[in-house]
Amino acid sequence: MNQQGLPEAAEPAHSAPDGITVRPATTDDLAACEDVWRAGLNDYLLPLGQLEIPPDNAQLRLLHAHLLATDPGLFWVATRLEPTGTAPGDARASVVAFAAAARRGPTWFLSMLFVRPGEQGRGLGRVLLDRILPADGAVRAVATDPAQPISNGLYASVGMVARIPAFNLVGRPTRLDRLVPLPTGVVTTRTAEGSGSGSGSGSGSGSGSALDPQVAAEIDDLDREVLGFAHPADHAFLRSGGRVCSTYRDASGRLAGYGYTSAVGRIGPVAVQPNLPLAAVVADLLTAVPPRGASSVWVTGHAGPTIEMLVQAGLRIEGFPVLLGWNRAFAAFDRYIPTSPGLL
Repeated sequence: MNQQGLPEAAEPAHSAPDGITVRPATTDDLAACEDVWRAGLNDYLLPLGQLEIPPDNAQLRLLHAHLLATDPGLFWVATRLEPTGTAPGDARASVVAFAAAARRGPTWFLSMLFVRPGEQGRGLGRVLLDRILPADGAVRAVATDPAQPISNGLYASVGMVARIPAFNLVGRPTRLDRLVPLPTGVVTTRTAEGSGSGSGSGSGSGSGSALDPQVAAEIDDLDREVLGFAHPADHAFLRSGGRVCSTYRDASGRLAGYGYTSAVGRIGPVAVQPNLPLAAVVADLLTAVPPRGASSVWVTGHAGPTIEMLVQAGLRIEGFPVLLGWNRAFAAFDRYIPTSPGLL
């Protein structure tokens, strides 16, 4: 364990290439990490006829800041000295790659690993991965791109073998009759703006304030059952970003599920008990907070009925799927929808 009581990372097995320095990231690196992320994606997406990633992504910066806050020892960058052009011999360290992971209980999740295109092919990704891999027997998991065989091979070499696809369903339902209704007797409560208490109105933009302690404890228990770990810090992060949390109780008053949505249309995470259909909760979340544009939700191949419902209702599969990989099974993805490919 380290000084914060967290498991240590594995001892590095690979050295950095000549001219490269690797170190823990700081908040000053986050803008450069966004640039590396964008350059890495556009380098292979544009030749495949995909749309260019725009230069500004506020949600990515918020996610990076969250990961740095919760797991500072698992966010590393690689830098290279580059001439500034101001005077002979003057140089500055530029970020050319980064890797970030989140440790949640027994599960280590690789959120992102990106290398600037001109630096690829020199083992830099493996060097960064070495710095943040867990040294204990943690579950290792990742969401990766199917169009990246080199990356998939790297992750497989440390046990994170691609197992199932996750599809990004985008749009708004145009055939409401295709949406699965909530079972009779299920009671829905939504967090209201500016409070951690429940509101049946379904209005408001959500907040980062604490949920009722009993509700929060029930959500943690459900997460442990479905996902294998509780992640209250991620729930607080989502509420602080404007996502509204809806809870669903059966006729006995037991928590049967929860889900998040927002005015910008993002849905997730969602977790349900076996007696509450995942598709019904997603259908409810589609209309819980009317988005300013399209809705967007990542659904794994294990949740086939939910994908079927969304496509029949008018949403479309956008872009390539991602591949979820792990060294051993840890979650019931037929009952869970992740926040995004970068955060379970």
